Amino acid sequence: MSSIYKYLRGIDPVTGDPNPAGRVERLKVLDQAVDQCLNETRWRDYMLRVMLAGFVSPGLVASTNAVANAYAFYVLGTTNGVPRQQLEEGVCRWLFGTLLTARYSGSSETKYEEDLGRVRDASKVDSTAFVQTLDDMLSDVLTNDYWNQTLVSALDTQRGRAPAALAFRAAQVILGAKGLFSDQPLQNLLAAPGGGGRAASEMHHLFPKAWLHDRGITERKKVNQVANLADVGWYDNNLMGSQSPAKYVLRLREKFDNDQWGRMCAEHALPPSWESMSYEEFLTARRPRMAEIIRIAFRKLGGEASAPPLMPPWFLPGAEVVWQRIGGVELKLRALVREVYQRRFGDKAAKAIEGSLDAREREVLARAVRNRPAGADGLGVVDYLYLAQLPPLLFKPDVWQEARASFGGDAEAKRRLQIAIDHITPVRNEIAHVREVAPEKLQRANLACADILAMLSSV
Repeated sequence: MSSIYKYLRGIDPVTGDPNPAGRVERLKVLDQAVDQCLNETRWRDYMLRVMLAGFVSPGLVASTNAVANAYAFYVLGTTNGVPRQQLEEGVCRWLFGTLLTARYSGSSETKYEEDLGRVRDASKVDSTAFVQTLDDMLSDVLTNDYWNQTLVSALDTQRGRAPAALAFRAAQVILGAKGLFSDQPLQNLLAAPGGGGRAASEMHHLFPKAWLHDRGITERKKVNQVANLADVGWYDNNLMGSQSPAKYVLRLREKFDNDQWGRMCAEHALPPSWESMSYEEFLTARRPRMAEIIRIAFRKLGGEASAPPLMPPWFLPGAEVVWQRIGGVELKLRALVREVYQRRFGDKAAKAIEGSLDAREREVLARAVRNRPAGADGLGVVDYLYLAQLPPLLFKPDVWQEARASFGGDAEAKRRLQIAIDHITPVRNEIAHVREVAPEKLQRANLACADILAMLSSV
């Protein structure tokens, strides 16, 4: 509001210099901006992105400032000609990230003006830089230390409306989780139609209050830990009462087979055999799993696009075995690329690899390696390449003759390798983005991995 007040007084928003003569012109600009922001179709489209980011209910939003500021970026990107799909996906990530980290919880106006300045400067150069700038600002905060330490610590709280706690529930919506002990998607329970004496979803104490009190755990901060809560349908919540987890879980899981129950536990970040754990052991084991679910959801929105993939949740049927096999193939191919380029180009091997990439691939690689420690091995760039980029590096005319020997000299090696990679890459990407893969595709990818490993071991 202070910025608008200065604007109406005739102060230039960029230079800060007074310019009363330009007041009328600025009023016209402000009128146009109001029309842009109050466009009902645009607001509806934006709210669909808010829901896609997992925030399907006002109760999941920790800060309305974050929603309003993300909408301002959405409007700005639209008027600056940012490609629609790129803008919508980028704003989706931005909203999720800013709500998770409580970016606008303190001096929100000052922080927003800083963010706006960075985005505005970038968009003057190139409209596609708009979303990249948003992603860069998030990556400055969402580091490995944040995901592995800061976020886990933030989940050690009794505040059900803490940003991390709400982001976990939004993440479950993004990943299509069902309510605990329910066949209803969590999204349906959280955004249920109005009416009824009770909410469709209730926050259930996994280790019930009365049960904890009977064992001397009475401190509210300990009993009401976020890691002790899960979204449950109201009817199932009634059935649990104050029984121990070992008793009510045994009864309620009867309606699920082992695969369904395993997936449900994974979706709710519940460790294996959690119902038999001590309370402290359970809380300690669940928090990192909750943080991982949030990170996986952020990845599904397109975040950390250049980062190494995470191990897939084991609720993806059959995926873990194939994922491990794909990982073995990647290690072998990366080692081969290093070895062949080192022999062929010596200390210029890293430059030869980068020179073999097209301009877009080099740009992506540069962003991925920018945080590498000083003095890191130059050939470490191979670890930041995608699987599909490895075969073309081996197929280069001045490289293939030497690389071919590693495949047993098979005249069909190049064709077999490319066919195998074509089967593996789509499956790898589906698993990495937490999407289920048809059994026949998993089987083809598994066989393709076996074929590559067999060629490499034939030497």
